[in-house]
Amino acid sequence: MNQETPIARQFTDAIEREWRRHDLAPWGSTVLVAVSGGADSMALLDALVGLRDALPIKLAVGHLNHRLRGEDSDSDEEFVTRQAEERGLRIEVARLDVGALAADRRVSVETAGREARQEFLTAAAERIGAVRIALGHQRDDVAETVLMRLLRGTGSRGLAAMAPIRDELWIRPLLSCTREEVTAYLDAQGVPHVEDRSNSSRDHLRNRVRRDLLPLLEREYNPRAKRALAAMSTVLR
Repeated sequence: MNQETPIARQFTDAIEREWRRHDLAPWGSTVLVAVSGGADSMALLDALVGLRDALPIKLAVGHLNHRLRGEDSDSDEEFVTRQAEERGLRIEVARLDVGALAADRRVSVETAGREARQEFLTAAAERIGAVRIALGHQRDDVAETVLMRLLRGTGSRGLAAMAPIRDELWIRPLLSCTREEVTAYLDAQGVPHVEDRSNSSRDHLRNRVRRDLLPLLEREYNPRAKRALAAMSTVLR
């Protein structure tokens, strides 16, 4: 591991504060970190490795290969496996044809993927004795989710998106961090990650909200729109 930089220290301090504020996991327990290989999950994994003695926790990695992007999906699996092994962590991996699952359940691929991840991670956590599953959602994800739910129609419960801890199982240690801070951490520490090309596709509402709507709101109405949306969600929670 690289020596921690000031930027990285600020990032890990924010995670540690969030962790202690919400008591995200019992002392000495095992936490399964859901790692896709993308920027958010790799920043979360790397930061928690550095914090595991201070918290203190034990770590393992979970990765589901959705088999949606051919060789890219297999490459992501190999990447995450290598990153876990380099950090001396146990990894739970599974492969599932999410496209076929979506057809079988008559739901969208996005919904099938979400359900498959939850089912896999829950089973993996039970198998290894993990009492929490850590997800890499950060503050920008909260803002995007709030806007998506507003567009689709929702009430106050729907706007109270992404709690730090849910059902005493799912935790989100990065909710006080922005996407920009995640990127700064990865760059400062030289932590590699993979890019999912589907994140640039305009077929997905979240991508259009991220690339078009939020920048418009920040440019024309409120330069702190993402912070305001995330704060509203926190208040409603």
